[in-house]
Amino acid sequence: MSNVSASLAQEASQAEVAVTPPTFLQLEITSACTEEGAVFKIVNRGAKWPRTGYLRLYHADSKSLLGERRLRLAPGQKVSFVVKKKVMNGHPVAVWVEPEWYKREMEYDASIKCN
Repeated sequence: MSNVSASLAQEASQAEVAVTPPTFLQLEITSACTEEGAVFKIVNRGAKWPRTGYLRLYHADSKSLLGERRLRLAPGQKVSFVVKKKVMNGHPVAVWVEPEWYKREMEYDASIKCN
């Protein structure tokens, strides 16, 4: 009898793990041009991130990395930043958020070109 109950308990714990969905990114990202440069605002519209992720900033046309920041967002948490005109240097800039807890194809989440 103890082997049966141990086996049932193991099956139950495996079933619980199997039905736990991964936490995917649910972001609201807006961008705008200002006198200073490009402003990006990011809001986490999903669950608390289980681990940190990377916020990466690129020159969109050359795909060259301008900088990155590690972060971990709570539900509803907001992050905003300005990319100065001298950093943009006439190039469009883009943001990509890469989570550490699942693999995501590299594709810009938002981009903008300010004249």
